[in-house]
Amino acid sequence: MKIFDILLVPMGYLMRFAAYITGNNYLFAIILFALIMEILMLPIQIKQQKNSIKQASLQPKIRAITKKYDGRKDAASMQEKQQKIMELYQKENFSPYGGCLPLLIQLPIIFALYSVIINPLRYICGVSADNITKIRETLKLENLSEIDLIGKLKIPENAAKIKNIVNIDEIDLPNFKLFGKLDLSATPSLEVTKQNAWLLAIPVLVFLGMFFSQKIMKRFTYQPPESAEMQNGGGMKIMNVAMPLLSAWISLKVPAAVGCYWFIRNIISVIEKWIISKAMPIPVLSEEEFKAAEREYGVKNKQHQKKERDPNAPRPRSLHTIDFDDEPLPPPVPEKEPEEKEENSDVKDIFPVSPAPLKDDKSDKKNK
Repeated sequence: MKIFDILLVPMGYLMRFAAYITGNNYLFAIILFALIMEILMLPIQIKQQKNSIKQASLQPKIRAITKKYDGRKDAASMQEKQQKIMELYQKENFSPYGGCLPLLIQLPIIFALYSVIINPLRYICGVSADNITKIRETLKLENLSEIDLIGKLKIPENAAKIKNIVNIDEIDLPNFKLFGKLDLSATPSLEVTKQNAWLLAIPVLVFLGMFFSQKIMKRFTYQPPESAEMQNGGGMKIMNVAMPLLSAWISLKVPAAVGCYWFIRNIISVIEKWIISKAMPIPVLSEEEFKAAEREYGVKNKQHQKKERDPNAPRPRSLHTIDFDDEPLPPPVPEKEPEEKEENSDVKDIFPVSPAPLKDDKSDKKNK
C-alpha cells in the first residue's frame, strides 16, 4: 500500500457514496464530494481562524516592542527586540507558525482530492489499478486519462475487446453529461464548434472563480502589517493574476470535469470562510489599546514630549544680554517715525549756507 492510499482509499469510498446519492451524475457527485470534504476539514479552518484571532490580539504589544527599538539598527538591539517578541509569544502561548500547520495538512488532502476526481474508473466504479492498466494496453490508450477512458469504454466495440478483463455491463459508469448535452469528459479545445464553445466557458469560470475568491478570502483573513505591505507589492499583484491564469491554462489540457471541480471548490471555500469569519470575527483594536501597550513597555511618544509653554511664565532671557539681576527687562522704546524731508533737501545737505548772488556783467563793464 502506498502512503497516499491512506487518504485515497477512504476518499474513494466517499466519492463512490456521493455518486450513488446523485444517481451517478458526475457533476452533482463532485459538488456533494467537495461539500463533504470542506465540512470534514472545518476543524482545521477553525484552528487557523483561532490562531489569526490570537495574532491580531497581540498586535498592540508587538507594535509597542517594535516601536521601542525604532531607529536602532545595531545587532544587539535587533537581537534584544526579537527576544522580547519571543518572550511575549511564550507568555501568551502563541506560535507564529500555527497558521502554517493547517495549510501543510491541507496540501496532501488537496492532492488526494485531485487524484480521486480524475480517476473515477478506480474510485467510483471500483476497477482495480491492474485491470485499468490491462484495459489501456488492450485498447492501446496508455496515455489517456480515466475520464476520457470511460468515454471510450461506452463504445460497443471497445467493450467487447475488454470483456475478458471487465464486464462493462455490470459496472455503473458515471454520467458525464450536463443537461443531456454538455460532455464533461471532453477536453476543451480552441476548435470552433458548438460543443467547444460551451466547454471553453469552463476555463473562463476557473479564472474568474480563482481571481475573485483570492480577493474575497483576503478580506476575511487577518494579515499582519508587515505581510500586508508585501501583499500590496507589485510581485504579489502579478502572482494574484498569474495563478488564476495558470489554472485556466491547465483546465484547457484536462477534462472539463476537473475544471468544474476547481470552480465549485473555490465557491464552497469562500462561503465557508465567510461563515467562519462571521462566527469568529477578527478583533478590531482601538487606538487606546495600542497606547496602553506602549505605556506597558515604556515607549515614549515623541509627539507628546513637547510641552506647551505657559503664557504666565517669564520669558527666557537672551544669551546675548549680560544681566545678572533678576529684574525684568525694560520694555522696548518705540522708534520714532522719520520726518518727511523738505523739498531740495539734497541741495541743503551739500550747501548748508545759501550761495551769494552772482554779479551783473554790465556793472563790471562800466567799472572797467
